[in-house]
Amino acid sequence: MNIRRLKEEAGLRAGDTLQSIEKARREGFAAAVPADHLAFMRDISLIRTIEGGELRGCYLFAERAPDCGRTPLAERLLAFALIIFFVPLLLGVSVAVLSVDGPPVFFRQLRFGFKNRGFKIFKFRTMVIQSERLHRRMQRRWEKQGRLFKLDDDPRVTRLGGFLRATFLDELPQLFNVLKGEMRLIGPRPLPASDAHHYTHVHHQLRLRGMPGMTGLWQVSGRSALTFDQMCLLDYYYCCNRSWRLDLRIILKTLRLLLKRKG
Repeated sequence: MNIRRLKEEAGLRAGDTLQSIEKARREGFAAAVPADHLAFMRDISLIRTIEGGELRGCYLFAERAPDCGRTPLAERLLAFALIIFFVPLLLGVSVAVLSVDGPPVFFRQLRFGFKNRGFKIFKFRTMVIQSERLHRRMQRRWEKQGRLFKLDDDPRVTRLGGFLRATFLDELPQLFNVLKGEMRLIGPRPLPASDAHHYTHVHHQLRLRGMPGMTGLWQVSGRSALTFDQMCLLDYYYCCNRSWRLDLRIILKTLRLLLKRKG
């Protein structure tokens, strides 16, 4: 494996580093990034630098086994087992949404994942019916604030929606997306069509080289507190370093966050 170590440069932003990583990949090299380039990643316990050799202290971005665009059979079987296990909970949440906020119970939205491939994601409805129509106005406000996808105290959230979002229960129907082979249990967050303008730069599209997931490295590492460039870096790092050990650590971190109701 040919590895290009990025030069030590002060003041580089996450987007600059991501662009250098994409250039190295395009030229047939993996990229080794000194930890000083990515200070925000040093505080993320799930991420590891190279421990020995000339590249000691670097983060490695190398597509050793890129996704093939399919959900492994084992994950689809696990999703089926989880659906059966959670049937009482799924029914209970459905009744609660119907009773408190009224129909419809489920929300479907076009999202884009692996290689910008579109699919309909399933969620319990947590926002008012007009939320999609109001989204453009809210999106303009997010951009001005430098935020990615959420606002604090979003006025579109329903009475029950805040609780469902904080406890991740609204995401449970995505097990059906995993069962259908459209998502994995762990992977980059699939973005809606309204966020397609984020991919105007080729280096941002690196995160699309992994199958989308219900949870992932970005979701347990700061979420909306991070910039879009930082999210892309984390997602591509995961795509390059996916392993059952990393997946297990992400699952355990997700469960800890849920128990703390940080959503």
